[in-house]
Amino acid sequence: MDEQTYRLRLYLSVIQAATNKAFGIGPGLRSDLSANESFIIYRCNFYDVNMKDIAHATDVVKSTVSYYIDVLEKKGYVRRVRGEKDKRDVFVVPTEKAKTWIAATEQKVFEYVAEGISRLTLVEREQFVTLLSKFVGETESMPYEKIMRSIREERETDLQRRSHRRVITKSIEERRGRGKLQA
Repeated sequence: MDEQTYRLRLYLSVIQAATNKAFGIGPGLRSDLSANESFIIYRCNFYDVNMKDIAHATDVVKSTVSYYIDVLEKKGYVRRVRGEKDKRDVFVVPTEKAKTWIAATEQKVFEYVAEGISRLTLVEREQFVTLLSKFVGETESMPYEKIMRSIREERETDLQRRSHRRVITKSIEERRGRGKLQA
């Protein structure tokens, strides 16, 4: 392995260790969640997903997804909600505990990124983002400020979507309570 590749692998492992720490994963860290469970919580928090979507995204069979959802339900992170249009559809919805975990995790990750970015000049930030996006396969080159604005807008949209989903979920639950829907 050449020196440049060695250094890149070293730096990527440092980033991985830092993000693992933010997610509570790693040696000496007590985490309530596995990597797949964390992924499922994130996925259902930001998107309306059913069991089939999760199986496809995690590349595991539905029975394994069902096991993960059972575990997450027991831990209080998610719950299942039947689809309104197709009762066979089972959507996975995050609980307040999951949303609190995500907020805390996001804060740790953003603090880590902000600390690293603060050591760079504006030009270096733009170069870093451009090179990193090229490294991970993104072909579009975007200036740092545009990317950060895009992230903020995406988070605001996600918050609006989650708020809307809460209203829909509450409506479904209220109708269930009145005996109009079967679980």
